Amino acid sequence: MPKQKVDQKDILKIALQMTREDGFESVNARKVAKRMGFSVQPIYSYFSNMEALKESVCQEAMRFYNHFIYSRVDKDILLDMARANVAFAKYETNLFKLLFLQKLNGLNSFDDIYEWMGDKQATKQLSEKFSLPEEKIKDVYIMLIVFTHGVATMIATGGANICDEESAVILEKAYNAFINS
Repeated sequence: MPKQKVDQKDILKIALQMTREDGFESVNARKVAKRMGFSVQPIYSYFSNMEALKESVCQEAMRFYNHFIYSRVDKDILLDMARANVAFAKYETNLFKLLFLQKLNGLNSFDDIYEWMGDKQATKQLSEKFSLPEEKIKDVYIMLIVFTHGVATMIATGGANICDEESAVILEKAYNAFINS
């Protein structure tokens, strides 16, 4: 029987799936290798150590997050993104915890958070749509990120079991309040 080839994408796919199912703490070389039916050797041929594998899993999780969010954006960009963030926390809880419920280096202000999470194109489009300065839309964006993160965190940590419809209503109220403030 010919040897099966393992590539880096396969390893990351399995490690990301394990994170989605059981949390980031479930990912280690031995468990990934066992799930793949291989020894740990192929893992360490692509990743110098577990830290390198985990960093790659975080990057893969962020790509997954971005696809999740932007596939749900339609006409109300910020509101759709807020709803998608709460849905991500509810339906991809372990990835939400990995990406957003740990210390993020370099985020020391709300401007840093906007630079990391903000969509400059959306800010520009909304500025034109509402005939408001981009700085005002940026402020709305930041307030919505903070508000949405609070709702999403309550859901992801099990602190609240809020249905999709109720979270959609409160997010829309917050969005309208922020735009009209």
